[in-house]
Amino acid sequence: MTKTILLIEDKPTLQDTLKSLLELYQYNVILAANGAEGVQQARLNQPDLVISDIYMPVLNGYEMLEQFKQDTVLRHIPVIMLTAKTEIEEIDMALEKGADGYVTKPFVFKNLHTIIKKFLP
Repeated sequence: MTKTILLIEDKPTLQDTLKSLLELYQYNVILAANGAEGVQQARLNQPDLVISDIYMPVLNGYEMLEQFKQDTVLRHIPVIMLTAKTEIEEIDMALEKGADGYVTKPFVFKNLHTIIKKFLP
Protein backbone atom coordinates (compact mmCIF):
# COMPACT_ATOMS: atom_id res chain seq x y z
CA MET A 1 0.00 0.00 0.00
CA THR A 2 1.41 3.37 -1.02
CA LYS A 3 2.00 5.77 1.87
CA THR A 4 1.14 9.45 1.51
CA ILE A 5 3.46 12.23 2.64
CA LEU A 6 2.37 15.85 2.93
CA LEU A 7 5.37 18.09 2.14
CA ILE A 8 5.04 21.66 3.44
CA GLU A 9 7.83 23.82 2.01
CA ASP A 10 7.74 27.42 0.76
CA LYS A 11 10.80 27.20 -1.52
CA PRO A 12 9.64 25.79 -4.88
CA THR A 13 13.04 24.38 -5.90
CA LEU A 14 13.46 22.40 -2.67
CA GLN A 15 9.81 21.36 -2.78
CA ASP A 16 10.22 19.98 -6.33
CA THR A 17 13.48 18.19 -5.50
CA LEU A 18 12.09 16.56 -2.36
CA LYS A 19 8.89 15.56 -4.14
CA SER A 20 10.91 13.83 -6.88
CA LEU A 21 13.12 12.02 -4.36
CA LEU A 22 10.15 10.86 -2.29
CA GLU A 23 8.34 9.64 -5.40
CA LEU A 24 11.41 7.56 -6.32
CA TYR A 25 10.70 5.63 -3.11
CA GLN A 26 7.07 5.13 -4.17
CA TYR A 27 5.52 7.66 -1.78
CA ASN A 28 2.46 9.60 -2.86
CA VAL A 29 3.36 13.27 -2.24
CA ILE A 30 0.93 16.11 -1.54
CA LEU A 31 2.34 19.65 -1.59
CA ALA A 32 1.63 22.76 0.46
CA ALA A 33 3.49 26.10 0.37
CA ASN A 34 2.81 27.21 3.95
CA GLY A 35 1.44 25.95 7.27
CA ALA A 36 -2.13 27.10 6.66
CA GLU A 37 -2.23 25.29 3.32
CA GLY A 38 -0.62 22.31 5.04
CA VAL A 39 -3.33 22.09 7.71
CA GLN A 40 -5.99 22.33 5.00
CA GLN A 41 -4.32 19.61 2.87
CA ALA A 42 -3.90 17.37 5.92
CA ARG A 43 -7.59 17.64 6.76
CA LEU A 44 -8.57 16.88 3.15
CA ASN A 45 -6.11 14.05 2.50
CA GLN A 46 -5.17 12.57 5.91
CA PRO A 47 -1.54 11.80 5.02
CA ASP A 48 0.49 9.11 6.76
CA LEU A 49 3.32 11.57 7.51
CA VAL A 50 4.06 15.30 7.28
CA ILE A 51 7.43 16.87 6.47
CA SER A 52 7.40 20.60 7.16
CA ASP A 53 9.66 23.62 7.16
CA ILE A 54 9.44 25.89 10.21
CA TYR A 55 9.93 29.39 8.83
CA MET A 56 7.41 30.05 6.08
CA PRO A 57 4.69 32.61 5.35
CA VAL A 58 1.05 32.70 6.53
CA LEU A 59 1.35 30.05 9.26
CA ASN A 60 4.79 28.95 10.42
CA GLY A 61 5.73 25.41 11.38
CA TYR A 62 5.32 25.98 15.12
CA GLU A 63 1.80 27.37 14.65
CA MET A 64 1.00 24.50 12.30
CA LEU A 65 2.18 21.97 14.91
CA GLU A 66 -0.11 23.57 17.50
CA GLN A 67 -3.08 23.26 15.14
CA PHE A 68 -2.22 19.62 14.42
CA LYS A 69 -1.98 18.73 18.09
CA GLN A 70 -5.30 20.45 18.91
CA ASP A 71 -7.15 18.65 16.10
CA THR A 72 -8.48 15.18 16.93
CA VAL A 73 -8.18 14.11 13.28
CA LEU A 74 -4.63 15.40 12.74
CA ARG A 75 -2.92 14.83 16.10
CA HIS A 76 -2.00 11.21 15.31
CA ILE A 77 -0.10 12.11 12.11
CA PRO A 78 3.69 12.11 12.65
CA VAL A 79 5.41 15.39 11.73
CA ILE A 80 9.09 15.73 10.82
CA MET A 81 10.44 19.28 10.83
CA LEU A 82 12.95 20.03 8.07
CA THR A 83 14.69 23.34 8.67
CA ALA A 84 17.93 25.31 8.49
CA LYS A 85 17.63 26.13 12.20
CA THR A 86 20.25 24.16 14.12
CA GLU A 87 20.07 25.85 17.53
CA ILE A 88 19.12 23.51 20.39
CA GLU A 89 16.38 25.98 21.43
CA GLU A 90 14.73 25.60 18.02
CA ILE A 91 14.91 21.81 18.18
CA ASP A 92 13.53 21.78 21.73
CA MET A 93 10.68 24.14 20.79
CA ALA A 94 9.69 21.99 17.80
CA LEU A 95 9.70 18.84 19.92
CA GLU A 96 7.75 20.56 22.73
CA LYS A 97 5.12 21.67 20.23
CA GLY A 98 4.68 18.10 19.03
CA ALA A 99 7.20 17.40 16.25
CA ASP A 100 8.12 13.73 16.03
CA GLY A 101 11.43 14.30 14.25
CA TYR A 102 13.82 17.12 13.33
CA VAL A 103 16.20 17.26 10.36
CA THR A 104 18.46 20.23 9.64
CA LYS A 105 19.19 21.70 6.22
CA PRO A 106 21.34 21.10 4.34
CA PHE A 107 20.60 17.41 4.67
CA VAL A 108 21.44 14.12 3.05
CA PHE A 109 18.26 12.53 1.67
CA LYS A 110 19.36 9.10 2.93
CA ASN A 111 19.27 10.45 6.52
CA LEU A 112 15.82 11.96 6.02
CA HIS A 113 14.61 8.70 4.49
CA THR A 114 15.89 6.76 7.50
CA ILE A 115 13.70 8.91 9.77
CA ILE A 116 10.73 8.58 7.40
CA LYS A 117 11.05 4.77 7.56
CA LYS A 118 10.75 4.90 11.36
CA PHE A 119 7.21 6.24 10.93
CA LEU A 120 6.30 4.51 7.67
CA PRO A 121 7.77 1.01 7.88
